[in-house]
Amino acid sequence: MRCRRSTRRRCASPTGVRSERSAAEPIAIERGRWPMDGHLEMEAVMLKGISGRMALVTGAAGGIGSATCRRLHAEGANVVAVDIDGAGLDALVAELGDRALAVRADVTDAQETERFFAAAVERFGAVDMFHANAGVESKVLPVASFDLADFEKVFAVNVRSAFLGSSAAVRQMMTQPTAGKIVFTASIAGLKSDGGVSVYNASKHAVIGLARSLMKETGALGIRVNVVAPGVVDTRMMKPLEDGLGALAGIDGATLKAALLTAVPLGRYAEADEVAATVAWLLSDEVPYMHGEVVTVGGGLYP
Repeated sequence: MRCRRSTRRRCASPTGVRSERSAAEPIAIERGRWPMDGHLEMEAVMLKGISGRMALVTGAAGGIGSATCRRLHAEGANVVAVDIDGAGLDALVAELGDRALAVRADVTDAQETERFFAAAVERFGAVDMFHANAGVESKVLPVASFDLADFEKVFAVNVRSAFLGSSAAVRQMMTQPTAGKIVFTASIAGLKSDGGVSVYNASKHAVIGLARSLMKETGALGIRVNVVAPGVVDTRMMKPLEDGLGALAGIDGATLKAALLTAVPLGRYAEADEVAATVAWLLSDEVPYMHGEVVTVGGGLYP
């Protein structure tokens, strides 16, 4: 958004909000969010390079994935939303309306991956942006008590799907006249280590490793590859994690959450749309020299 005043000084926020205001007139910012008050005249400012292009998002039925679909659609993109959760996809696409397609698919399956990429190209003609977002949490267990089925499920969804999807994305983007962009969803857990969640941590370290290897291969092709690494995000994945880590520590989930938030300088969980804003920025033409970067969205929570 752009904001105007009669006496102007250009200001900008990381979320793409700009204002022009009097140097003598400070604006209070509440809880770190960019202010929108009655004195400001608003007009939309779109991120460069998204409108009219096509974005494919996996893990799109909820959380960060659905928030990314909404953000990219609002920026003018055509969106293909992919998930195993058909009901969640249908609700999302019904909400978005035009320029959106739902594809129910198993993102861990190679043939299914080829199918949803083909569906995207058939409907919209290209895949300009790919957000490899599908992910699941692991059980909270010490390594000595691991669950092999849980390990295999987490690595299939978090790592195998990212590998299959990014491979298909690069092959498709190589056939197109305009270079594409890929963003992986990892986690701050991919940059640090915590007891009890070794399987999840290992999977997110693997996603970052995959992205850093892929970016070496795609730089000469002009295909940019980056990673968003959220901290604690207010999605349905958090409650099982709170309860599991709490049980491991001998406390309840609410107490664990309170303790966890003491480590976050902003003192709250992120909202999914705050992560989606960063994803959209990385997929845009606003940052053409960002390649192979891991961008944390942690509210001050660092590894």
